[in-house]
Amino acid sequence: MKKARIVFKDNTPFSLDFDDFYFNSKDGLNESQCVYSEAFEWGEGENFIIAEAGFGIGLNFFLTLKRFLQSKKRPQRLFYISIEGFYLDKNSIKAAYERLGIYEEFREYLEIFLKNYPKCREGYYRFYFGACFLDLVLGDISVSKRLEFEADLWYLDGFSPRKNAAMFGEDFLAEVARLSKPGAQILSFSASSFFQKNLKICGFEVQKIKGFKKRERVVAFLRKKIQAQKKDAYFFSPKSTAKNRKIAIIGGGICAAMMAFELSLRGFEVEIFEKNSSLCEGASGNESGILSSLILKPGVLLGEFSLQAFIEAARFYRQILNLNLSGVLEFAHNAKMRERFEAQGQNPYFKISQNEAFLEDGGHICPRKIVQNLLQKSRAKIHLKHHFTHYDYDGGLFSLHFENGKVAGGFGILIHAMGADCKDFLSYEAMRLSRVRGQLTHIKRVLDTPYPLSSKGYICPPSGDFQVIGASYDRLNSNPQPDPKDDAINVQNVQEFLNEGEIPEILGAKVGFRSYSSDRFCIVGAAYDEDFYKQNYKALLWTKNRPQIPPQNIPNLYLNCAHGSRAFSTGVLAARYICALINDEPLGFFAHFIPQIHPARFLIRRLKKGQN
Repeated sequence: MKKARIVFKDNTPFSLDFDDFYFNSKDGLNESQCVYSEAFEWGEGENFIIAEAGFGIGLNFFLTLKRFLQSKKRPQRLFYISIEGFYLDKNSIKAAYERLGIYEEFREYLEIFLKNYPKCREGYYRFYFGACFLDLVLGDISVSKRLEFEADLWYLDGFSPRKNAAMFGEDFLAEVARLSKPGAQILSFSASSFFQKNLKICGFEVQKIKGFKKRERVVAFLRKKIQAQKKDAYFFSPKSTAKNRKIAIIGGGICAAMMAFELSLRGFEVEIFEKNSSLCEGASGNESGILSSLILKPGVLLGEFSLQAFIEAARFYRQILNLNLSGVLEFAHNAKMRERFEAQGQNPYFKISQNEAFLEDGGHICPRKIVQNLLQKSRAKIHLKHHFTHYDYDGGLFSLHFENGKVAGGFGILIHAMGADCKDFLSYEAMRLSRVRGQLTHIKRVLDTPYPLSSKGYICPPSGDFQVIGASYDRLNSNPQPDPKDDAINVQNVQEFLNEGEIPEILGAKVGFRSYSSDRFCIVGAAYDEDFYKQNYKALLWTKNRPQIPPQNIPNLYLNCAHGSRAFSTGVLAARYICALINDEPLGFFAHFIPQIHPARFLIRRLKKGQN
């Protein structure tokens, strides 16, 4: 990720990389309003999507946000996606607003933004501003190839086409067309002939109008959306056909709570059905836990997904729950892990020193409290002692059946988020799920550490008079009762953190079961029609690089499971993804992760090998 080189001229940020001002040095605020934030009409749909190339200091966004929040007639929600290839540190952004004399005007929003501003690393970062979601995408303009959405409106606000040709070139504008709805509008300060020519090539109708003061500028409209078939169409779900906005979620753990919260922001009516007599009786009910990331070599997708999920989870908990995370110290306890640590030495999210990695964005969490807080904020209706058995789907609505003859109906959408119990309900031939037993041990307070320590085992900071250590991992054991042998193993695995020969007093233990997939990625997305996939993609051995027909799914049924021991991080991206599928909105992460988490991936891999 490139760092922007800026100076201030006339109290306006000036780019040394492009030898140009970020915006009009004499009247940037009014120019931004004239060209962008006040130059369009809101659509009439529930969602309005604005995409931007060139975030800069975020002036266009904050002006648009202010207009959105103050408008009486506007869409219910605004999604704003902005791509920025040159990273500005938060101090420079703050200084720009102060020098321009407009910091106080935007203080309320800027402080939220700066508090949750990401580090200098390519990635996809979401901010919450009430009914507005800002997705800041850090990366070169080519990162657009990894995005999936259809914008109503684009702001093209790079430096001048003469100095930043890539942003106004044919390749990127073809991506703009792909990421736009039919009739989508383009706004830009530029009227260059180079820009106009490329817009026309990419299917836009171009108009040249009066710009700010004496300048001319371009507005353009996408004449016709060209829907090209994807070679991996089987991973892209059709839009929801739900009859109403009532959603049933089976399960009462972190994934269900996260889904309920995100869906509540979109105006859905959510009901949760939990088999136990209280919430958080499973793994999500632990008193202590760790928010951390796998540390694998760069380019390994499992590691990249784990890191992206970890970063966004940490930012989510800070923004939504005001969680204070003080860091995690990870230790490389074998040669392979030391190689991975060394390979990640330049990653700003891992502060590597020999065999230690300090993740300052992670930390000690109380899983039970997080689940309770999210459910409280979601205002979801919760049904306890509802042991789900099966559903009926008739007339576009789900009826849910439970033990003891209980029935609940009238739901347009059903989401399975049952944790380890999903193994008992998913019967896909190619999908392999494991139900893994894990035992935590509660010991008498023995080590005063401000952050969790993780190696062969882990030890959490004290909670009152006790600490949590763990955790065992057993695929073959289904005993729900604690086993003293597992306590002994847990103690042995944290011995390196204790004084030599020190044996802590064991106060108790807790057993939980987690669901894992065979490739260690979670399973999130639309439940697919297995017979349709086998019939229509059976020739993938010979046609895998050719366009494929769109898939067919089980209508309005979604899966959210197999998160293993990292559901408090991966559950955030999972909730965003399912919301995107249901609500026709931006994904909330890079699209190249979809094939890694899609429920049909195991079957597709078999079909590509010629196995049916």
